[in-house]
Amino acid sequence: MMNRLANRRILVVEDEFLIAAALCDMLEDASAIVVGPAANLGEALLLLQEQPVEAAILDMNLNGQWSDPIAEDLKMRRIPFIFTTGYGSNERSDRFGVRVVSKPYSWEEVDEQLTQALLEHASQ
Repeated sequence: MMNRLANRRILVVEDEFLIAAALCDMLEDASAIVVGPAANLGEALLLLQEQPVEAAILDMNLNGQWSDPIAEDLKMRRIPFIFTTGYGSNERSDRFGVRVVSKPYSWEEVDEQLTQALLEHASQ
């Protein structure tokens, strides 16, 4: 089956270096183009200004800071994204109306949820 993430520019926002590195490797294996990774709000918002992005994987909590400003920017730009979190679905995912992948996660979960977010976005 053709990979639905191939050649898509995916922003990775994750404060845990090893998780970010693994996620970037998995995206590259899926032929996606990785933007980032960004480890904090400032880096992520700067990347969004400077780079074209088609979708994002957004850690809900970055070193104790909620990633809401990034989620709001993505929503405003109509860029589909998913949250990753150790907290499970909560009021943040409900508020932004996006899919959540709970940590620890598998590549299959991330791929499925991100692909669904892209498909839903394309059908709007």
